[in-house]
Amino acid sequence: MKNPHEIRKLHEKIQEKLFFMLPEKWNSLYLYASVIDILGGNETGEMFFYYFPKGILRKKPVNVYQIPAKFDIDEERYFEFANDLYNEIKKLREVHIENKEEAWSNITIVIEDLKYKAIYGYDDLNSEEFNIEERRLIWLYKYLRIPYAGFNKKEKEIIDRYEKSKKSRETIFELPIYIKQMNKNIENIKDLEKKSEYVTEDKIEEMEFKKTHLPKSQILSIK
Repeated sequence: MKNPHEIRKLHEKIQEKLFFMLPEKWNSLYLYASVIDILGGNETGEMFFYYFPKGILRKKPVNVYQIPAKFDIDEERYFEFANDLYNEIKKLREVHIENKEEAWSNITIVIEDLKYKAIYGYDDLNSEEFNIEERRLIWLYKYLRIPYAGFNKKEKEIIDRYEKSKKSRETIFELPIYIKQMNKNIENIKDLEKKSEYVTEDKIEEMEFKKTHLPKSQILSIK
């Protein structure tokens, strides 16, 4: 690696942006992003992440796309932060390429036990045997540790096919987590402009229903 300092700085910036986007204390966080090269020199990709709220018991993971409704945060402004985060990840990939390193196609970021770990994947996602929805299902199974029994028959068939497939090559980058900085950034997101009304569970479900009935490209894909 020709410029490890620049790579480290970009990971620290990604770490800070992630901390800023979470409006409550949490135990662990898992992010997936892909950058896919397509004809004409263009790129497409997707990004999603989940976190587990802080508590004695392991709670259900919170999807990043639920945060604006769940915490009554301006949705448009919040997703601007998500786009900024994704652009930072794309910049990280560009620096790897500039350093004459193999271009990775996807990255998984895991933050748990006071450690930051970035896992680079090198699959050719244009010709990979699993489609975008199947890859997301496999990722959820692998990183969020959702029990096998919690999936339906069709989903289990996809997971079984993945378990029998040739696993992709990965490389790992790690950083320590600085608690003071993490707590500082968790407080910062509370400075976002918020509505005064109380957000009920019914309202959250209504907003989530509207989102899930948008074209999938508007939910997951970032171009």
